Amino acid sequence: MKKKVTAKELFESGEQIFAPCVYDAMTARAAERSGYKCMMLSGGAVAYSMDGQPDMAFGTVDEILVAVESITNAVDIPLVADFDDGYAESPAVIYRNVKRLIRAGASAFTLEDATGIRGFERMEYYRANPQEENPARTHPETAIISREAWLSRIKAALAACEGTDCICIARTHAAGAYGWEEALVRVQLARKLGAPMTMIGGTRVLDDGKSWAAVDPGWKMWPDVTLIDDKPAVELADIKGLGFNFVTMHVFEKAALFGMHRYGVHDWKERNVVFSSTYDMDGLLTGEDFKDVISMKRSF
Repeated sequence: MKKKVTAKELFESGEQIFAPCVYDAMTARAAERSGYKCMMLSGGAVAYSMDGQPDMAFGTVDEILVAVESITNAVDIPLVADFDDGYAESPAVIYRNVKRLIRAGASAFTLEDATGIRGFERMEYYRANPQEENPARTHPETAIISREAWLSRIKAALAACEGTDCICIARTHAAGAYGWEEALVRVQLARKLGAPMTMIGGTRVLDDGKSWAAVDPGWKMWPDVTLIDDKPAVELADIKGLGFNFVTMHVFEKAALFGMHRYGVHDWKERNVVFSSTYDMDGLLTGEDFKDVISMKRSF
């Protein structure tokens, strides 16, 4: 079996890595077949896949580990995992959880300063209290933990990574809770602690990247490129020189839902499986056996 390339090796190559978010072995296969060199396990996408609803922090560390293992067993490209808050308050338990994550096959992971009340659970509170102009700043304790508590998480994770090629990405959501300056302070502190890569949640436009890079010149992750007025919020070439060598985006959730809906509607209306059995996926299946395409063969 050939040696798999690690996320660390990709980052060290100097290439800017553009990675789609995945949530199971099939989406990982799609990422690999599409030509991507790396992928990101999205906690939100896993929640949609497993729970059928937005990320409400219902997921457990065991569910994430199962997803990581199934994906890394199915493909050869490295997986970066969204590891949320480490699924524990105790640094000792986070250390153990990161060790398990590495054994499951994760090549890198994000570890954030969110509380157990995170994701859409917190957003639902905000929607229920629209009178609060910025609820995250009004009640920051519902958004993130203290600097010291987060850094203890990072320290534990870095210790768990010792002797491996696994990369810990120090991820902060302080910009939404306390403002951009606090986020900048946190990534600098994480960097001094030894974090090889940092990430600031809420980063969206080029000016954000410039101010961040000015105080944190190392490897950085750009969280999910987005659109503004139907145009890219940033161009990848513009942020590469600022040290953003890992950029993520979402594509497969929408693509998978569209495909399943299209096939399902056709077969339901026609009361047979002619469409789903004969449509060649715009030529993807031409000359190939369908079972090979969906099998566990690396050729997919």
